Amino acid sequence: MKIKLFKKIAMSAAVIATTFLAACSSTNSTSSSEEISTREPESTKLSSESNNPESSNSSEADMVSTGKTLILYFSWSNNTKTMAGYIHDEIGGDKEQIVPVVAYPEVYSEVADYAKEERGNNARPKFNSLTHNPEDYDTILVGYPVWWYTIPMIIHTLFETYDFSGKTIVPFNTHEGSGDGGTYETIQEIAPKATLLKGLPIRGGDIGKDSAKEDVKKWLKEIGLK
Repeated sequence: MKIKLFKKIAMSAAVIATTFLAACSSTNSTSSSEEISTREPESTKLSSESNNPESSNSSEADMVSTGKTLILYFSWSNNTKTMAGYIHDEIGGDKEQIVPVVAYPEVYSEVADYAKEERGNNARPKFNSLTHNPEDYDTILVGYPVWWYTIPMIIHTLFETYDFSGKTIVPFNTHEGSGDGGTYETIQEIAPKATLLKGLPIRGGDIGKDSAKEDVKKWLKEIGLK
């Protein structure tokens, strides 16, 4: 009787252990995320180039002025940077990354806490001087990841630093389930004298796929930029 009971306990323990390992495996598979929310993303460590400015490894074509269109973006895990590259490949123009003066932590849990504190304090983190002045352009595409269900606070700094009155703003963002998260409405509120075109949200896990590139192409044609 004792032997049978022991076997049942051992089998139950094995089932529980197997279930736990499967759960752990499922939460650490797939791609990295830029979105910061209460949910831990699949990847908690950024790549080695996460905090590098765009100019450190960009091609000369990125810095060649083509006139009136500027692609301006903030990126943490490079998802938004990649999306900005898709856009630039289609429409050209100038492209520049918004680089914070104080680099964000590279570990997800740390940057999540940092971003939450920034939001709670209504902070305005500073960024390095831009090579391209948004006020010199007619159309500015502004990209960012969704952080804590809204735009990163550094994007608030951007809109308070430059005058976007009379400009056409085109938002784009990466996320992990929240879509645009209401951020397009937020941008319209903080830049009321600008014209806001339809934005495009792409899930971070889809960046790198052909479907993401196709979505960018269709979107640019739809809003008349291609």
